[in-house]
Amino acid sequence: MQEEKEEPKKEEEQQEESKQEKKEEETKEGEKKEEKEEEKKEKEEPKEEDTLNWREELGKDSNFTQKDPFDFKKVSENFEKAAKNPDKLNPYYTISAIYDLTKFFKNISSGLSMGFSDITEKSQIMRERFKEFPEATDIQDLLRREMQMQLNIYKLNGDNNYELGHGYDKYKHYISACRTFLRLLWFLEYLTDVFVGVHNDNGSTAIKTILGNSYDKVLAPRHPFLTRKAVGFALMFSSGGNVAKNVDLIFGYKVYNDEARKVIKETVNKMRIIWKGGHDFYEKHKLLDLK
Repeated sequence: MQEEKEEPKKEEEQQEESKQEKKEEETKEGEKKEEKEEEKKEKEEPKEEDTLNWREELGKDSNFTQKDPFDFKKVSENFEKAAKNPDKLNPYYTISAIYDLTKFFKNISSGLSMGFSDITEKSQIMRERFKEFPEATDIQDLLRREMQMQLNIYKLNGDNNYELGHGYDKYKHYISACRTFLRLLWFLEYLTDVFVGVHNDNGSTAIKTILGNSYDKVLAPRHPFLTRKAVGFALMFSSGGNVAKNVDLIFGYKVYNDEARKVIKETVNKMRIIWKGGHDFYEKHKLLDLK
């Protein structure tokens, strides 16, 4: 009698397994179809990178102005384009996207915006260095060329120039691209962590809490005491409200839903690819402690 009862159960299990296998096959077929359509789309559509004159775009002051509001869509698109070749980072897409991230703070607090104004200055320094190295083809190539110059040009930070033998020559006020881009990578790492916090939140956490947590984790260990205090005060007196309140203001979505989270997550993935491309270069050349 016991064997007769077990048989129907086995049949049910087999049917369930068969249904599950069929479902998995359909899912795989759907994914393959999407991949083929994406490949077809990429082949049919002309790639902007093939025709864009990045030097011309990098040189335009109109592309680097604080007058324009923060445009998350533009930032996301530029990160996507830059992430296509992380070992040879496109100067315009990369620097423009990082520069535009500074506008993120304008929507939250004027104090925070001022606190990260040095990032806009560092973006301008990178633009100047590409003018001085007209043969550089990408960001890593610029850093490499600077390292190949004599007298430790790549170590100059504006304060140690005299000490390193450049007190009276044309490099007496020089700030290296190697040092500058490393700081931009720190900022990129910080905003990546902020966006991860926003993505993982249910919408109720205060945006300044997420900003503060990411700051303590990523930037505070690298900043001097006075800078940490200044950022702390700026966060303390910023309003901003919670994530749900700011999702429209910052990311352009009326409701904090799965669609908004998906776009934020995709952007975070691209930011991580870019950060790794730059970080790998610094690690390879032992420049992560460049002061």
